[in-house]
Amino acid sequence: MRLLGTYGSPFVRRVGATLHLYAIPFDHAPLQTAADRDEITAHNPLGRIPALVLDDGTAIADSSAILDHLDETMGEAALTPRSGPARRRVLALTAIGLGTAEKYVAAWYETAMRPETHVWQPWLDRLQAQIVQGLAALEAEMTGPYLAGDSLTQADVTAICALDGVLIDMPDLIAPGAIPKLRGLRDRLADLDAFRLTAPE
Repeated sequence: MRLLGTYGSPFVRRVGATLHLYAIPFDHAPLQTAADRDEITAHNPLGRIPALVLDDGTAIADSSAILDHLDETMGEAALTPRSGPARRRVLALTAIGLGTAEKYVAAWYETAMRPETHVWQPWLDRLQAQIVQGLAALEAEMTGPYLAGDSLTQADVTAICALDGVLIDMPDLIAPGAIPKLRGLRDRLADLDAFRLTAPE
């Protein structure tokens, strides 16, 4: 099994972290969408990361599709519950974390890939506001040791991957005293192989 994409992408990282948490062996190819476009496109016609190439050569693209496949293989041990209110809650929280990651990546592209004179400030302001709102919403939902209760779920994995990206690339966006529960969750899990071995390059 081979995971394509750099861990600088929160979408790649949440797949890599989940593979580690599931103790599923895999090789990581830290491909980048610009420099390694041809190799990525061979497995995903859109040229996007992540892509997971299975042992039989089948490729799955998009982090949500990949995680759905992995969850299916794990059965009751999956990080997303299989049914009922618990599943709906984890999916809802994961969606907020994933949406926050999407806004973070969009804001990064706006500032890192455009000349300063071509940055559309009203759009960037909106993206940054959505990032702050998404993280604040997750903070408000966290009433126990983890986002969805007493155990680690995909909601936590996705939230940490989004938060790490923001704190690394946009350190001034989140006030130092803001989101203490999310920061505490991130710090508490930082030494797990799932997060330590997938730290953004």
